[in-house]
Amino acid sequence: MGSIIQLKTKPDRLRQDQAAALRQALLPFEEQMPDAVRSLMGHIDRQTASRNRWTFVMLSPSQNAEVVRYLADHSKRPMVALKLWALCFEHLRTDTGEIMLTRDEIAEKVGERADNVSEIMTELVEFGAIIRKRQKVGGMKGPGMVHYFMNPRVATHLSGKERDEAQEHAPPLLTLMDGGKNL
Repeated sequence: MGSIIQLKTKPDRLRQDQAAALRQALLPFEEQMPDAVRSLMGHIDRQTASRNRWTFVMLSPSQNAEVVRYLADHSKRPMVALKLWALCFEHLRTDTGEIMLTRDEIAEKVGERADNVSEIMTELVEFGAIIRKRQKVGGMKGPGMVHYFMNPRVATHLSGKERDEAQEHAPPLLTLMDGGKNL
């Protein structure tokens, strides 16, 4: 049986190569200018994705359904939480799983106050669907700027051994009362 192969023109291939080269060129600056590099990497990902019309993220249907059920049943703001969860996938950095929006940007896009977005993200972190990391910012007091990442047990761009390692080190989703086991 035959298969359908999508034709990629030479300009399309060059653009993919250019995007990869741009990403590589930015990596040495990630430590000195993390926010600028994050923003540029996200922009490159979005441009590449829009050219291809979609991005590829391996999403576990059962894990996603578990998160959706959890938010619908347990979130203080279930409708906003579900919109927020969907929004995370639209702004996922493909090489790291980082959600490329700040809390304020998420709040604006879902039409909610920033402190309510923080509460919803905390619900997702406590459930294990999202991983929260803080990065110190020079000259800024406090624990640092928050960056959110998709839990690779739920969704990832990684495959093979890389995926297995990422999932092994990722927190499990919480066990739900009616579910019975960690996913």
